[in-house]
Amino acid sequence: MFEMDQELSLRNVQAPELRFTPEPPGRGRVDLSNAVVGRLVDSAQSWPSIGGLELRGFTYETLIPVDHFPLTRRLEWLYAATPEYSPEPYDRLAASLRAAGEYSDANTVLLAKLRRGRRDLPLTLKVWEHIQDIALGYGYLPARALLWLSALCVSGSVWFANHPPPPLKPDEAPHWEPLIYTLDLLLPVLDLGQEAAWRTSGASQWIALALVILGWLLATIVTAGAAVLILRRN
Repeated sequence: MFEMDQELSLRNVQAPELRFTPEPPGRGRVDLSNAVVGRLVDSAQSWPSIGGLELRGFTYETLIPVDHFPLTRRLEWLYAATPEYSPEPYDRLAASLRAAGEYSDANTVLLAKLRRGRRDLPLTLKVWEHIQDIALGYGYLPARALLWLSALCVSGSVWFANHPPPPLKPDEAPHWEPLIYTLDLLLPVLDLGQEAAWRTSGASQWIALALVILGWLLATIVTAGAAVLILRRN
């Protein structure tokens, strides 16, 4: 096996299959830059550690591990190949997983790519990226939108059930429904006839304002995430 000061160079290699399963793993460097293979047969135990692997431009269609190679280890494999962040190896792995029907794993890889890529962003952009991640996982975890909406809805309903605001026009006010009032605040595209009928003050006014802002923010992130997912599928 190649030693610490040696390099296994497979640059620009083209082959229908590459089998990389040495035991124990080499301590030298493995360079697969710009290689093109149809099937990559490998082992989780065979690849070198951080700084010992070059995958820039490496293209493969199918991954065939010969032993247990969980996605967490595969992401470590990418990290070892990119001590300086590069999105390309993440996109290649995601494409291979998607072609194999592993859509959830492919999304996990793309989510890991976005999380790693934001480290070098300016502070303001980094904050916005964190908000997108927490809210919906950059659109890859859309079910979080329902969880956030449910949590905000329950919290707002409980507050307003115990602190009902007075009506603006007592003779014209609809029946007081704290749940519908909270939904009216949270859902910017709907008018349920509750928000404008009641006059909030004090803490209730600030809570209502917070729900409106969070509703708009959640709607913006959901819309952006849905648009990104549609573009990716096309």
